[in-house]
Amino acid sequence: MKIKYVNVNLISLKCILFLIFGAIGSLFPFLPLHMNFLGLSKDEAVVISIVSPLIALIGPLVAAPLADRLAGTSGNSPRSKNGGYLRVMIAISLAFTTILYWLLLVVEPIRKGANVSFICDEQGAFVLQDRCRTNCYNWDEDKGSLLVTNCIYTCRATSAYKVIKLPFFDQFLNENHEAAGNDSDSYYDGDTISDLPELEAEGPTTLPPVTNNGTNIYFEPHQHLCYQNESGYELCEVYTEFSKPINFNIGLKPAVPFISPYNKQNRTCKYPTVESFRCRIRPDVKQNLKNQNPGCDPLIICEIHNPYNNENSLLERSQCGKGSFWIYLFIKSIADIFLAATVVLISTAVVIATRETSTGRGDIGKQFAAGALGFAVFAPIIGGCADGHYLESIICFTVLAAVAILILLVDNSIPLGPPEWWWHTRCGLLALPMSSVRKYGLEVASLGIILFLLGIFWNAIDTFVPWIVVTQQYGEPLIIGLSILVGALPAVIFLIFAELIVDFCGHNNILIFCFVNYICHHLGLMFITNAWYILLCEWLEIFTLHIMYITVVLYLRHLVPRKYIACGQALPIIAHFCLGRGFGALLGSLAFSDYNTEYNFQNVHKYFCIAAGVIAILYFTVYHFYMKPKCAPPIHVPPAPAPPPSLVHSMNGNGNYTPLRVYHNSKSKKGHFRY
Repeated sequence: MKIKYVNVNLISLKCILFLIFGAIGSLFPFLPLHMNFLGLSKDEAVVISIVSPLIALIGPLVAAPLADRLAGTSGNSPRSKNGGYLRVMIAISLAFTTILYWLLLVVEPIRKGANVSFICDEQGAFVLQDRCRTNCYNWDEDKGSLLVTNCIYTCRATSAYKVIKLPFFDQFLNENHEAAGNDSDSYYDGDTISDLPELEAEGPTTLPPVTNNGTNIYFEPHQHLCYQNESGYELCEVYTEFSKPINFNIGLKPAVPFISPYNKQNRTCKYPTVESFRCRIRPDVKQNLKNQNPGCDPLIICEIHNPYNNENSLLERSQCGKGSFWIYLFIKSIADIFLAATVVLISTAVVIATRETSTGRGDIGKQFAAGALGFAVFAPIIGGCADGHYLESIICFTVLAAVAILILLVDNSIPLGPPEWWWHTRCGLLALPMSSVRKYGLEVASLGIILFLLGIFWNAIDTFVPWIVVTQQYGEPLIIGLSILVGALPAVIFLIFAELIVDFCGHNNILIFCFVNYICHHLGLMFITNAWYILLCEWLEIFTLHIMYITVVLYLRHLVPRKYIACGQALPIIAHFCLGRGFGALLGSLAFSDYNTEYNFQNVHKYFCIAAGVIAILYFTVYHFYMKPKCAPPIHVPPAPAPPPSLVHSMNGNGNYTPLRVYHNSKSKKGHFRY
């Protein structure tokens, strides 16, 4: 007997939602990993995360008015009667989204092969850099910043640099420091044991081996990097294992031949410095190096910290794939335009297809529950089975999108044609409530502001979840996928009963509750050091993402006239997922910096906690003491006989507060809803 309550015409719509949101879940959480793979710097990734959603709002701004105009087409055109225009628009937008995201695979990796090191001896200094293509970079007279760190004594000159710390270093540092004595000359500070690193080059290290017999441990003096400043004075920078990167503001000359037994293929560029360097190497250091390698030419080699993305970087202009950042930004921004348009159109299709009844029910939540299920299923599959690799992500995205497009183009049974009694027309009795644009304009505007603020709080976290995960203990791509799962899978149950939940709680009370949840979410991130514990915070997206979105869809379904239903559904995408995402990424990026990262991270999220609490209190106060009395229409009760107090009390809500009541088509006596 229950089968009669199943609307078979909505099965296809549920499948489409499952496929589209499943495709989004298989790709979007792992895009930051793809940016890291391409070698985009932190600052470049942040710029993309800020700019692309701001540009993406073009999609809703164009698609929504176009969909509303096509839906209101007069005459005998079948496109507005059967909703074919909407299915075609969704299919085209989804197809362009897929094609554009595939184009990200052709973006050239930026740092591929571009290893770089700083070399210095008593004759001068130069920079070694792996060649990108055929020719070395032709430097001009402009200067820039080089952050020099991890300096060691060695015999090899190569651009491939990696430090390997020996496991017993800390023990000897504490136990044998006194055995070193103080044999420094007039320009060396007290000597301590060094990191004793090995140089990962194409030959063995020339550093003397460490022995564990107490007295034979070699104590390496600090490296002194001396140069002449513009006034002709010689300045020396001393590097120790406790030093921060030394910032040299220098220039480079055009490349000179680099002769090395490990450079047979001429793949390394050697750039002498414009400034005069003279790095001091003590005689005992030279002797120790020559004891290990009789043909040694002693020198100091240093790693260059963030060679291509530090502030005012000298080497940025010589990096491989220099234009890749702009190409990636352009392609992703255009792809996001079509994706944002797709989400707006699919939300519009859900509102149209579910046909709100005279009691305000339309089973919208059940349709979006299918989308949340797809969002939950495919993210952990890509994160666990494919390690978040972009190729597997885009293949999964393409397969799911292709099936969704096929259903959209083939299935004509989806009820997307608006009947006259439901859709506002240009004339007749149903056109009178168009004044609701002015009547509820203040409430729509305030809702847009709240969505924008919620978008900032959400995207300050969501944009950087992959960064947070991979930098935590036990961080892996699987946890990124599971972070989607723990929020989306339980939300399926809530979404099935979404309209009952929203009707009972009230739209604005749910939105206020979202701000309270962000206090907990940002507070939890401040103290998490194990990546698995992030899942304890991500489950809050049941309310801050899924319940929030369905609440707004239902809210706008009644606030916005039906003639502008697509424009109404574009509001949460523009405010929350475009503007909110851009500004959220901007503010959230402040938690990540090259220095004092942990301190900045905790401070930024602490301020987010405070801001969420303040906004929740203000929103509660303004809504319940100003917006609600101003926007709620008077309650219509029969003039005679006078209703009993219990009836009036029941009509005012659930006994604790009066939910906002919005009346549509009041003169035709339809749509008496409790919202």
